[in-house]
Amino acid sequence: MDTTDRPALDAALISAHCPSPFTTINVVESTGSTNDDLKKNAAKLKHGSVLISNTQTAGKGRNGRKFVSQPGVGIYCSILLKPKFDPTHFLRLSILSGIILCETIREYTGLIPTLKWPNDVLLKGKKVAGILCESTYQANQPSPFIIGWGLNVYTQEFPEELQDIATTLEDNSSWPLDRNLLVQDFLVRLAAYLPRLEDLPLGKMSSTYALKRGTPITVHDPKGAFNATLEGINDLGQLVITKDDQEVTLVSYEISIREDESE
Repeated sequence: MDTTDRPALDAALISAHCPSPFTTINVVESTGSTNDDLKKNAAKLKHGSVLISNTQTAGKGRNGRKFVSQPGVGIYCSILLKPKFDPTHFLRLSILSGIILCETIREYTGLIPTLKWPNDVLLKGKKVAGILCESTYQANQPSPFIIGWGLNVYTQEFPEELQDIATTLEDNSSWPLDRNLLVQDFLVRLAAYLPRLEDLPLGKMSSTYALKRGTPITVHDPKGAFNATLEGINDLGQLVITKDDQEVTLVSYEISIREDESE
């Protein structure tokens, strides 16, 4: 695809087709981190404010990892929510964001991505998107919640250390791709799901995209790592695993697939 045929990100176009509360949309050419910008300005921004950047100079992933955000080839989007529900539902909202991103990718490529709990989206085993949800939750105080997501849309040159593990939508699909439509789809789905967050069957919704039951995994926690078998994602957004013949649920941590033992 010729880069001249790639539609520019257009805040007016995106907002014109987005329902409340996602009507305040700002597109910037460059910033350090869209998540950091929304956190810094959360007090004066409205619920549902959206910030999209054409590139990031300090994009970040989980645990402070760098998220490569090259100019003009991806979506780097953060959404500010000021929810009234119990903060214990934040994990549900985080997993829901991953499900929505998978649904959006499927809609615009015809491919079924994989959601690797809690925050990676894969295509054919390679990372195509990442989600970073952040909150400044303090007991008994209102807490803004930020959904940050980055999606590799167009073909790009990845750094050497990512070339074997990262991919793009364009590398996997011949369908025309427009970043504006992808953002719109994500926001429309989020607006539809958000009022029903507490009752959504996340287990069933994620089953199409989650790693298959029985996948051998390694769980990485602050005390070290241990092997387990994946069972699925439950309606609370927790990962259900089997460890030492006992079923366990995980709220945080990270997992990796034990490829030497998987099919």
